[in-house]
Amino acid sequence: MTSRNERNPSEINVRMSIPYLTNLIVSLPFVGMVASFITSVLFTKEQIFESECGSRNFIPSFSSVIGVSPGKYIWRMVIAFHCFPRFLIASLYYNQFKTSLLKLKSNSGGKYFILKQLIRLNTFFEICEVFGLILLSYISSKENYDVHEKGFIIFMLSSTLRMITCLILFRQLLYKCWLIHEYDDKNKKFRFQSSYQWKMRLFCSAFIFSLLLVVAYIRHTSKCSNNIGQPSTAWSYFSACEYIVCCLIMGYHATVCWDFNHFELTIYNKTTAKLNYEGIESEHNINNEQKEIYVSR
Repeated sequence: MTSRNERNPSEINVRMSIPYLTNLIVSLPFVGMVASFITSVLFTKEQIFESECGSRNFIPSFSSVIGVSPGKYIWRMVIAFHCFPRFLIASLYYNQFKTSLLKLKSNSGGKYFILKQLIRLNTFFEICEVFGLILLSYISSKENYDVHEKGFIIFMLSSTLRMITCLILFRQLLYKCWLIHEYDDKNKKFRFQSSYQWKMRLFCSAFIFSLLLVVAYIRHTSKCSNNIGQPSTAWSYFSACEYIVCCLIMGYHATVCWDFNHFELTIYNKTTAKLNYEGIESEHNINNEQKEIYVSR
């Protein structure tokens, strides 16, 4: 008999694997970034190659690229499609970490409490990262520089903290859980090892370029405030680091393909499923009654 967890193909309206969804989520901002850069260079070149204090740059900042038309409309459109599935990924990680914590049976002591709080913090940082991305995307530096700057800071801080908490939880929960319970499954073991190694590489690279980005930003603002060094290339270095960090963060998100390789998103008709289950159950009961009558005879 078909169980409630098994779905009849006729009941399912939408079925999508998480790796496919992840590739779509990651490719959207990347394609949007490239398209915004190309269109802004072609149509609004004079506006994007100049910083706030008037210095010329050999690389336009990403904030400038998504702050003028038509680049800002392309970027906002892809972010509109990008952000909602990110909440789904956040809930998947939350449930995965929570399940792994219960599997390890370390339900007492300070370590359990710390890991439980880290799971909540990781989800919180993920949500803050998405809201920071929305803020910096829909309020450009041309419209309101201060709000855009705050959105960028929220995005960078929450993204860095989320990567750190995710790496700790991944090492202490997911990776250790698979080593203990499914050590013989070489495919899953290889997948989790690859995911952790690439997460660590991408985080370290993103952290280094984030520091360089901060240094370049401080140098640029200090020279602007002192009205010296107008030909300074500090803002160009900031812009280059900005693009690199964005690509590294996108690569970090792409590792979700390894973490949820066996997951899929399914949308089904609950009413049809209930009717089908009740019909199968009643048919099964009738068959059992007929068998009992036959045996009694």
